[in-house]
Amino acid sequence: MNRFTKASVTALVCAAACTATLVSTATPSVAATTDTCGGAVSDYTGLEKADTAFTGTATDGATSRPFSITPQAHKSALVKTELVTGTNDTYAIANFTLGVNSLGRGIIYFAMFGGTGNSTDIACATGTRVTRITGQLRVSDADRPLEFDISRA
Repeated sequence: MNRFTKASVTALVCAAACTATLVSTATPSVAATTDTCGGAVSDYTGLEKADTAFTGTATDGATSRPFSITPQAHKSALVKTELVTGTNDTYAIANFTLGVNSLGRGIIYFAMFGGTGNSTDIACATGTRVTRITGQLRVSDADRPLEFDISRA
């Protein structure tokens, strides 16, 4: 095996190992503190009925796209994530996973059409109901992660 082949094989093995590590650590197994902003599924999707959608934009710094997360049922992690790409309106309906940050606040991980997303910060106007989410989307038609900022009244 020449040194170029050896380097290529080594790079592939490292890429596979690094990807496996990222995937296995992406979703924490602990639950958020329920009395903290975003600590329960219902803080995102509603307690008595399906709550209103989070709407806003996702951007790569040059272009902005409309983006939304719409709860499908109260007390359920089922959401519709919708990203407009040019003239295409693509969406996925799937359950999000609730994680926790070092402050005990909720973090969500969710599926997208052609990718995934996660929150990096959340805000609650009063109580534990989430009113704003910021984060990143990784979708197949973007070269780098898109930053998103969505909110609801």
